[in-house]
Amino acid sequence: MVKRIAFTLIQFVAFLALMYVGGNWDIIRLGQEMNAMANHKAFWNPIPTIKYPITSTHILIANGILFAAALFVLILLFEALRKKLRPWAALTFLAFVLAVILGYAAKMGLPPASTPDSSSIPYAAAPQG
Repeated sequence: MVKRIAFTLIQFVAFLALMYVGGNWDIIRLGQEMNAMANHKAFWNPIPTIKYPITSTHILIANGILFAAALFVLILLFEALRKKLRPWAALTFLAFVLAVILGYAAKMGLPPASTPDSSSIPYAAAPQG
């Protein structure tokens, strides 16, 4: 019983970590691009940032959910190969669903979008003191 709880918690933390990394994927890739430009090297981008506008104030960076879903599928395949799907698949699914709910409740992968009125403030119109 302790082993089931421990493995479920480890999977939950792994799903959350992948959602955090994937939610910041645009920042990670920007850092890698800047490093490549500083070293005068070509930048190779095997995994692009996948963005979807959710509302007028937030953008969803879907890389986190895709990374966590890929790990979820790999874990289920491993459990199927070991023929241990009966008690473990439900716990893996529970860990995945709870991680997704908690991740989006904490706004992982939901950065604020720029609004038209915030980006159109003219700098020349600032009061001269």
